[in-house]
Amino acid sequence: DSYARRRPGNPSATPSAKAMDDSLDDGLLARCRRVLSPRRMLQRGEVSGALGDLGTFLPDVVALSSVMGSALPAASFVFFSGLWNLVSGCLFDLPLPIQPMHTVVAVALTEGLTYPQLVASGLWLGAMFTLLGGSGSVERARRCIPVCVVRGLQLGLGLKVFSTGAGMATRERALLTHSLDGLLAALLSAAVALALYGDRKRPASLVLFALGCAGVARALPAPPSLGLHSPLAPVPTVDAADWWHALVRAALPQLPVTLLNAVVATAKLAEDLYPRRDTPSVDAIALSVGLSNLSTAAVGHFPSCHGCGGLAGQHQFGARTGSSMALLGLCKMGLAVALGPAPLLRAFAAFPPAVLGVLLAVGGVELAACARDVRGRCGFVIMLSGAGSVLRLGTGAAFLISCTAAAAFRLAVAAASVR
Repeated sequence: DSYARRRPGNPSATPSAKAMDDSLDDGLLARCRRVLSPRRMLQRGEVSGALGDLGTFLPDVVALSSVMGSALPAASFVFFSGLWNLVSGCLFDLPLPIQPMHTVVAVALTEGLTYPQLVASGLWLGAMFTLLGGSGSVERARRCIPVCVVRGLQLGLGLKVFSTGAGMATRERALLTHSLDGLLAALLSAAVALALYGDRKRPASLVLFALGCAGVARALPAPPSLGLHSPLAPVPTVDAADWWHALVRAALPQLPVTLLNAVVATAKLAEDLYPRRDTPSVDAIALSVGLSNLSTAAVGHFPSCHGCGGLAGQHQFGARTGSSMALLGLCKMGLAVALGPAPLLRAFAAFPPAVLGVLLAVGGVELAACARDVRGRCGFVIMLSGAGSVLRLGTGAAFLISCTAAAAFRLAVAAASVR
């Protein structure tokens, strides 16, 4: 860690490293000034690291916009993602990312959530994580939900997203169109994805996104005009059915995934990457996730969390402080305010489906691959039951079936041990 705290007998720590770590004992305003320092934000590692998680964020935004169209406030989505990048960077001074919640994204793409249901999902999840983080109950809640239940949901949703992406990539039957759509573009994108799969220095998602942007540039006749646009989306009307569908189909299935991957795993990874710095606890991360969703979900913020994979990616690209997140946040906010919803939607709509489909398929593979750590016959049966239920019945029913199966196996094991 290049920002190691200076200690007696540690001559390797530089004065700049000492100054950075002294920030841990400073007030919030002093930390904000340091995080927002242009000299610090524009260091090569921080600039490079800011791009480390765009390979996840950008495909999600483009895919959701292509499926939901004008019903999704794309400019608000981008703006509030940037706002919470900025806030997170200033609060923690670590490269903690802000990512769309992947289970909610997958359900929206494959099962058709409406925008009011997305808002309700964000408010449900915001309330849940605010309560868990504020009461210090994160670890107790995590222990109540077996990992095999979470992995079953991820496996089923990953397969559904992969199927959706494959269908999108092969929708256009022409070999190649003017906007870089068609079977040839799909084959080229798939080849790039396979060649660069797992390469953190040259992420396939960023290369494919650049290819898609070339298609957008060819499809749009002129660059969009700039202006000043409000980032706030109108507050939608959410009825009782929306609240129920959001809870059962999105919020409850997302809860254990976020607890495991975006709270517990992120806190542990931050501790491993920065052992000499004060890193946030699981309760602090849960509270951050909860308050961000609870406060801005109603005005356009898509349900989001801090991601373990995003933290690893940004660290791999060179980010070491919250300045990288602040830089990324300011860029997102500026883009949303300058372009507004209509130009962003036109750009997203022009993104070649052949490239976007491959991006989605890669995302589906990554989501499904999380299930590889399940061990034991009982865990494997529960995971497959959940995955099959997702494919046939949807995420809400799959979550309930998986939890019931896990409880039944626990009772059977307990009864066997008594005998």
